[in-house]
Amino acid sequence: MNATPSTFEELEALCQRICHVLERENSILRSRNGLIGEGIEELEGIQAEKDSSIALLERASRDDLCISESRRSPERAERVRMAIGRCKDLQMRNHQIFSRVVSAQRKIISVLRQPEDDVNLYDRAGRSRDYGVAHRSELA
Repeated sequence: MNATPSTFEELEALCQRICHVLERENSILRSRNGLIGEGIEELEGIQAEKDSSIALLERASRDDLCISESRRSPERAERVRMAIGRCKDLQMRNHQIFSRVVSAQRKIISVLRQPEDDVNLYDRAGRSRDYGVAHRSELA
């Protein structure tokens, strides 16, 4: 759909499509390989689809036909507002998941970049054993 939606039915259908896209995005983000390999390619494709749908929704929200229809039918306008609210909630959820995944990956990368740091391990008795760089090379 490239034309701006002009009726509440079209707006609700557009919101349902956006929600479906956001659910797919969530599934990829929660998958094991969400931000690597094929997962990133899928996310980029979904992002393009999501951006175009949201742009349509934004244009429709400023359209005179939708504004006048919302004055004629406030209860239907409320249903559309609720559908838009659901889209916003799903987008916020996905953003939080994305932020957590990126944060975890940054932590992993920072650990991998510091090979000279000491490694502390605990034995079964709970005693700490310090393995510095020299010890790690012996263990390898």
